[in-house]
Amino acid sequence: MRRKDRENPKKRRGLAAPVSLLLIVFSLTLVSTVAYNYALRQIDARKEDLKLVAAEEKMLDLEEAITSTAWTPSGSRTLAFSDYGGQLRVETAANPLQINVTLGASNGTVYNSDTGRFIYELPSTILGREGRWIRGDRRAVVNQSTSYQAQMSVVTGSEYQELVSRYRPLVSSSVDGLSAGRRINYVRIYVINLNASEGITSGGEFHVKVTCIDVTTSLDTFNGTASDTVMSVFVSLDGATRTISVPISVGASGSSVRVEVVVSSVKIEGVAI
Repeated sequence: MRRKDRENPKKRRGLAAPVSLLLIVFSLTLVSTVAYNYALRQIDARKEDLKLVAAEEKMLDLEEAITSTAWTPSGSRTLAFSDYGGQLRVETAANPLQINVTLGASNGTVYNSDTGRFIYELPSTILGREGRWIRGDRRAVVNQSTSYQAQMSVVTGSEYQELVSRYRPLVSSSVDGLSAGRRINYVRIYVINLNASEGITSGGEFHVKVTCIDVTTSLDTFNGTASDTVMSVFVSLDGATRTISVPISVGASGSSVRVEVVVSSVKIEGVAI
Protein backbone atom coordinates (compact mmCIF):
# COMPACT_ATOMS: atom_id res chain seq x y z
CA MET A 1 0.00 0.00 0.00
CA ARG A 2 2.79 2.38 0.79
CA ARG A 3 4.44 1.71 -2.61
CA LYS A 4 1.24 2.46 -4.48
CA ASP A 5 0.82 5.62 -2.47
CA ARG A 6 4.31 6.66 -3.39
CA GLU A 7 3.57 6.16 -7.10
CA ASN A 8 0.34 8.20 -7.08
CA PRO A 9 2.03 11.64 -7.00
CA LYS A 10 3.89 10.77 -10.22
CA LYS A 11 0.67 9.74 -11.90
CA ARG A 12 -0.98 12.95 -10.80
CA ARG A 13 1.93 14.94 -12.21
CA GLY A 14 1.64 13.04 -15.48
CA LEU A 15 -2.04 13.95 -15.80
CA ALA A 16 -1.40 17.61 -14.96
CA ALA A 17 0.70 18.25 -18.09
CA PRO A 18 -2.06 17.47 -20.67
CA VAL A 19 -4.62 19.42 -18.65
CA SER A 20 -2.32 22.46 -18.50
CA LEU A 21 -1.68 22.21 -22.24
CA LEU A 22 -5.42 22.10 -22.94
CA LEU A 23 -5.95 25.18 -20.80
CA ILE A 24 -3.21 27.03 -22.66
CA VAL A 25 -4.63 26.04 -26.06
CA PHE A 26 -8.14 27.05 -24.98
CA SER A 27 -6.90 30.39 -23.66
CA LEU A 28 -4.98 31.11 -26.85
CA THR A 29 -8.00 30.17 -28.97
CA LEU A 30 -10.25 32.43 -26.91
CA VAL A 31 -7.81 35.34 -27.15
CA SER A 32 -7.42 34.83 -30.90
CA THR A 33 -11.20 34.72 -31.41
CA VAL A 34 -11.74 37.90 -29.40
CA ALA A 35 -8.92 39.67 -31.25
CA TYR A 36 -10.26 38.51 -34.62
CA ASN A 37 -13.79 39.68 -33.87
CA TYR A 38 -12.48 43.00 -32.60
CA ALA A 39 -10.42 43.44 -35.78
CA LEU A 40 -13.50 42.71 -37.90
CA ARG A 41 -15.52 45.28 -35.98
CA GLN A 42 -12.76 47.85 -36.44
CA ILE A 43 -12.62 47.14 -40.17
CA ASP A 44 -16.40 47.48 -40.46
CA ALA A 45 -16.32 50.72 -38.47
CA ARG A 46 -13.55 52.04 -40.71
CA LYS A 47 -15.58 51.19 -43.80
CA GLU A 48 -18.58 53.08 -42.42
CA ASP A 49 -16.37 56.07 -41.57
CA LEU A 50 -15.07 56.10 -45.15
CA LYS A 51 -18.63 55.97 -46.48
CA LEU A 52 -19.57 58.94 -44.31
CA VAL A 53 -16.57 60.96 -45.51
CA ALA A 54 -17.33 60.07 -49.14
CA ALA A 55 -21.01 61.03 -48.75
CA GLU A 56 -20.04 64.36 -47.18
CA GLU A 57 -17.57 65.10 -49.99
CA LYS A 58 -20.15 64.31 -52.67
CA MET A 59 -22.76 66.50 -50.97
CA LEU A 60 -20.19 69.32 -50.89
CA ASP A 61 -19.54 68.72 -54.60
CA LEU A 62 -23.28 69.04 -55.26
CA GLU A 63 -23.46 72.23 -53.19
CA GLU A 64 -20.50 73.72 -55.07
CA ALA A 65 -22.11 72.79 -58.40
CA ILE A 66 -25.23 74.71 -57.36
CA THR A 67 -23.25 77.73 -56.14
CA SER A 68 -21.07 77.87 -59.26
CA THR A 69 -24.02 77.78 -61.68
CA ALA A 70 -26.60 79.72 -59.64
CA TRP A 71 -26.00 83.13 -61.21
CA THR A 72 -25.42 81.93 -64.79
CA PRO A 73 -28.75 81.35 -66.57
CA SER A 74 -28.71 78.05 -68.52
CA GLY A 75 -25.45 77.07 -66.84
CA SER A 76 -25.33 73.43 -65.73
CA ARG A 77 -23.18 70.71 -64.21
CA THR A 78 -23.61 66.94 -63.88
CA LEU A 79 -22.32 64.84 -60.99
CA ALA A 80 -22.05 61.10 -60.38
CA PHE A 81 -22.98 59.64 -57.00
CA SER A 82 -21.48 56.30 -55.97
CA ASP A 83 -23.07 53.87 -53.55
CA TYR A 84 -22.41 55.29 -50.09
CA GLY A 85 -25.03 53.11 -48.45
CA GLY A 86 -27.72 55.79 -48.22
CA GLN A 87 -29.92 57.79 -50.58
CA LEU A 88 -30.27 61.33 -51.93
CA ARG A 89 -33.58 63.08 -51.43
CA VAL A 90 -34.61 66.45 -52.90
CA GLU A 91 -37.52 68.19 -51.16
CA THR A 92 -38.89 71.10 -53.16
CA ALA A 93 -41.72 72.06 -50.76
CA ALA A 94 -39.39 72.65 -47.82
CA ASN A 95 -37.24 75.37 -46.27
CA PRO A 96 -39.82 78.21 -46.19
CA LEU A 97 -38.22 81.65 -46.45
CA GLN A 98 -39.84 84.96 -45.52
CA ILE A 99 -38.06 88.33 -45.71
CA ASN A 100 -39.46 91.52 -44.17
CA VAL A 101 -37.84 94.96 -44.23
CA THR A 102 -38.48 97.99 -42.03
CA LEU A 103 -37.35 101.59 -42.54
CA GLY A 104 -38.76 103.98 -39.97
CA ALA A 105 -42.56 103.80 -40.26
CA SER A 106 -42.40 101.88 -43.55
CA ASN A 107 -42.27 98.10 -43.72
CA GLY A 108 -43.16 95.26 -46.05
CA THR A 109 -42.66 91.63 -47.01
CA VAL A 110 -40.34 91.42 -50.01
CA TYR A 111 -40.11 87.63 -50.32
CA ASN A 112 -42.18 84.67 -49.14
CA SER A 113 -41.69 81.21 -50.66
CA ASP A 114 -40.43 77.68 -50.07
CA THR A 115 -36.87 77.41 -51.34
CA GLY A 116 -36.25 73.66 -51.13
CA ARG A 117 -33.41 71.56 -49.78
CA PHE A 118 -31.48 68.39 -50.59
CA ILE A 119 -30.69 65.59 -48.15
CA TYR A 120 -28.47 62.53 -48.07
CA GLU A 121 -30.00 59.95 -45.77
CA LEU A 122 -27.19 58.02 -44.08
CA PRO A 123 -27.44 54.24 -43.56
CA SER A 124 -28.51 53.18 -40.07
CA THR A 125 -24.99 51.92 -39.26
CA ILE A 126 -23.44 55.37 -39.67
CA LEU A 127 -23.49 58.00 -36.95
CA GLY A 128 -22.47 61.38 -38.29
CA ARG A 129 -22.25 63.39 -35.05
CA GLU A 130 -25.56 65.20 -34.93
CA GLY A 131 -25.43 68.99 -34.92
CA ARG A 132 -22.08 69.22 -36.71
CA TRP A 133 -21.91 71.94 -39.36
CA ILE A 134 -20.17 70.81 -42.53
CA ARG A 135 -20.65 74.13 -44.31
CA GLY A 136 -21.97 77.45 -43.05
CA ASP A 137 -23.54 77.90 -39.62
CA ARG A 138 -26.95 78.30 -37.97
CA ARG A 139 -27.52 81.97 -38.93
CA ALA A 140 -30.67 82.39 -41.05
CA VAL A 141 -29.18 85.24 -43.12
CA VAL A 142 -25.69 86.64 -43.73
CA ASN A 143 -24.42 89.99 -44.96
CA GLN A 144 -20.80 89.25 -45.77
CA SER A 145 -19.70 88.21 -49.23
CA THR A 146 -17.19 85.82 -47.66
CA SER A 147 -19.94 83.88 -45.85
CA TYR A 148 -21.40 80.74 -47.36
CA GLN A 149 -25.01 80.97 -48.44
CA ALA A 150 -25.14 77.20 -48.07
CA GLN A 151 -25.99 75.54 -44.77
CA MET A 152 -25.06 71.87 -44.47
CA SER A 153 -25.26 69.95 -41.20
CA VAL A 154 -25.86 66.53 -39.69
CA VAL A 155 -29.34 66.13 -38.21
CA THR A 156 -31.48 63.24 -37.02
CA GLY A 157 -34.37 62.55 -39.37
CA SER A 158 -37.48 60.46 -38.81
CA GLU A 159 -35.45 57.24 -39.00
CA TYR A 160 -31.77 57.89 -39.67
CA GLN A 161 -29.19 60.62 -39.43
CA GLU A 162 -29.10 62.89 -42.49
CA LEU A 163 -26.81 65.36 -44.22
CA VAL A 164 -29.16 68.29 -44.82
CA SER A 165 -28.24 71.14 -47.19
CA ARG A 166 -30.16 74.32 -47.97
CA TYR A 167 -29.52 77.98 -48.84
CA ARG A 168 -30.00 81.17 -46.84
CA PRO A 169 -30.22 84.71 -48.22
CA LEU A 170 -27.23 87.02 -48.56
CA VAL A 171 -27.65 90.78 -48.04
CA SER A 172 -25.48 93.52 -49.52
CA SER A 173 -25.87 97.30 -49.81
CA SER A 174 -24.53 100.27 -51.73
CA VAL A 175 -25.09 104.03 -51.98
CA ASP A 176 -25.77 106.15 -55.07
CA GLY A 177 -26.44 109.84 -55.72
CA LEU A 178 -29.26 112.18 -54.73
CA SER A 179 -32.78 112.42 -56.14
CA ALA A 180 -34.96 115.32 -54.99
CA GLY A 181 -32.84 115.66 -51.88
CA ARG A 182 -33.09 111.96 -51.05
CA ARG A 183 -30.00 109.78 -50.95
CA ILE A 184 -30.41 106.68 -53.12
CA ASN A 185 -29.55 103.44 -51.32
CA TYR A 186 -29.61 99.92 -52.73
CA VAL A 187 -30.20 96.88 -50.56
CA ARG A 188 -29.80 93.64 -52.51
CA ILE A 189 -30.92 90.30 -51.14
CA TYR A 190 -29.69 87.21 -52.98
CA VAL A 191 -31.79 84.03 -52.80
CA ILE A 192 -31.08 80.57 -54.24
CA ASN A 193 -34.34 78.73 -54.80
CA LEU A 194 -34.42 74.97 -55.45
CA ASN A 195 -38.18 74.49 -55.76
CA ALA A 196 -37.98 73.98 -59.54
CA SER A 197 -36.15 70.70 -58.87
CA GLU A 198 -37.44 67.18 -59.29
CA GLY A 199 -38.55 65.39 -56.13
CA ILE A 200 -35.66 62.92 -56.26
CA THR A 201 -35.21 59.88 -54.02
CA SER A 202 -32.23 57.88 -55.30
CA GLY A 203 -29.84 55.32 -53.80
CA GLY A 204 -26.91 53.31 -55.13
CA GLU A 205 -25.09 54.76 -58.13
CA PHE A 206 -26.81 57.56 -60.04
CA HIS A 207 -26.25 60.92 -61.76
CA VAL A 208 -27.76 64.33 -61.02
CA LYS A 209 -27.77 67.47 -63.13
CA VAL A 210 -27.81 71.01 -61.75
CA THR A 211 -29.17 73.77 -64.01
CA CYS A 212 -29.75 77.48 -63.43
CA ILE A 213 -33.21 78.01 -64.95
CA ASP A 214 -33.17 81.81 -64.66
CA VAL A 215 -32.28 84.78 -62.46
CA THR A 216 -35.04 87.27 -61.65
CA THR A 217 -35.12 90.55 -59.74
CA SER A 218 -38.02 92.19 -57.90
CA LEU A 219 -37.89 95.80 -56.73
CA ASP A 220 -39.56 97.57 -53.78
CA THR A 221 -38.84 101.18 -52.82
CA PHE A 222 -39.04 102.55 -49.28
CA ASN A 223 -38.69 106.26 -48.47
CA GLY A 224 -37.26 107.30 -45.13
CA THR A 225 -36.81 110.54 -43.25
CA ALA A 226 -33.47 112.13 -42.44
CA SER A 227 -33.56 110.39 -39.05
CA ASP A 228 -34.12 106.89 -40.51
CA THR A 229 -30.52 105.74 -40.78
CA VAL A 230 -30.99 101.97 -40.46
CA MET A 231 -33.06 99.47 -42.42
CA SER A 232 -33.89 96.24 -40.58
CA VAL A 233 -33.96 93.06 -42.66
CA PHE A 234 -35.81 90.32 -40.79
CA VAL A 235 -35.48 86.76 -42.10
CA SER A 236 -37.38 83.65 -41.08
CA LEU A 237 -35.89 80.50 -42.60
CA ASP A 238 -37.51 77.18 -41.75
CA GLY A 239 -38.21 78.36 -38.20
CA ALA A 240 -34.84 80.04 -37.60
CA THR A 241 -34.85 83.85 -37.44
CA ARG A 242 -32.32 86.65 -37.61
CA THR A 243 -32.38 90.41 -38.17
CA ILE A 244 -29.66 92.32 -39.99
CA SER A 245 -29.30 96.09 -39.60
CA VAL A 246 -28.25 97.82 -42.83
CA PRO A 247 -26.83 101.38 -42.48
CA ILE A 248 -28.70 103.91 -44.65
CA SER A 249 -27.19 107.14 -45.96
CA VAL A 250 -29.53 110.14 -46.01
CA GLY A 251 -29.78 113.48 -47.77
CA ALA A 252 -31.51 116.69 -46.67
CA SER A 253 -34.92 115.15 -47.47
CA GLY A 254 -34.10 111.67 -46.22
CA SER A 255 -33.50 108.54 -48.26
CA SER A 256 -34.95 106.39 -50.99
CA VAL A 257 -34.05 102.75 -50.39
CA ARG A 258 -34.47 100.40 -53.32
CA VAL A 259 -34.71 96.82 -52.12
CA GLU A 260 -33.85 94.34 -54.85
CA VAL A 261 -34.49 90.63 -54.27
CA VAL A 262 -32.38 88.69 -56.76
CA VAL A 263 -33.57 85.08 -57.07
CA SER A 264 -31.69 82.29 -58.80
CA SER A 265 -33.99 79.41 -59.72
CA VAL A 266 -31.94 76.20 -59.72
CA LYS A 267 -33.16 72.78 -60.84
CA ILE A 268 -31.74 69.50 -59.52
CA GLU A 269 -32.79 66.47 -61.55
CA GLY A 270 -31.83 62.85 -62.00
CA VAL A 271 -30.34 62.04 -65.42
CA ALA A 272 -29.26 58.93 -67.29
CA ILE A 273 -25.69 58.85 -68.59
